[in-house]
Amino acid sequence: MSNCGNGDKHTKYGVVTIRNPGRVAPPANLERYNRGIGDVVLQGPALRAFKAAEKRITPKRLLKKGRVREIRLTGEGYRSYALQAQRYREEPGRFADPDCSLHCEGLAVDVHTGFLGTFTGRRARKALVAEGFVFGVPGESWHASFGFVG
Repeated sequence: MSNCGNGDKHTKYGVVTIRNPGRVAPPANLERYNRGIGDVVLQGPALRAFKAAEKRITPKRLLKKGRVREIRLTGEGYRSYALQAQRYREEPGRFADPDCSLHCEGLAVDVHTGFLGTFTGRRARKALVAEGFVFGVPGESWHASFGFVG
């Protein structure tokens, strides 16, 4: 759940916006990153930070070949207000109210918990934190949000 209020936040990757509660339309700066194991959709600055985290966990030998080790997620990151509202109605103990969700803001990802338990997953968590993501939602070790707890 987000207690972030509204406004802009300047990050080293650019400005992210929060317009909740009540952001029904998607953020204007959403970007899609097409990957082999599933796309990631986030606000542009958050997506650049996510890509930087993936580069951090990639061995140099793979980077030299133009490859990147992908961080495994359980979804794309961004969820529309309608989808978040549906999931919240169906499982209110598992999903946040859409008026409080940073997924609706394009500022949150859920890292696959099976991946987090691996050596690479632990490195991915550290890399995400180094790039500005926060793992701070109690009881949700998989939930990472960019620049805000929520």
